[in-house]
Amino acid sequence: MTGPAVGAGNADQSERRQYARIKKNYIIRFSDKANPSVNIQVSQVENISRGGVCFNSSIPFTVGTNVAIEMRTPYLAESIYFEGNVLGTKEVIKGMIFQNHVKFHDLSARALDVLEKIEKYNTH
Repeated sequence: MTGPAVGAGNADQSERRQYARIKKNYIIRFSDKANPSVNIQVSQVENISRGGVCFNSSIPFTVGTNVAIEMRTPYLAESIYFEGNVLGTKEVIKGMIFQNHVKFHDLSARALDVLEKIEKYNTH
């Protein structure tokens, strides 16, 4: 019996991706949108695209959680605000560090402009 070629799953995944992932370490503040006064945390972006963001946290999120994210970049003097839903959370260090994958929704024109600049100035 023959199986798929090694790495075939990765090729399929990259072909499905709509936007390029940019590995930049922007600082963000984030919280659970349903309870914004609790668990406001600071983290660093692992990667970001026009479609979403990956970042680490000290708390795991439930899939579907709506998160609010505030980020500063060199492309705008003030912070930019995003909202998105958690697609998945992976435990990186047992009980301590969790990697969160968030898909953006309802991007403002300003947020979209900043994300387009991040992509433009960080891809070759």
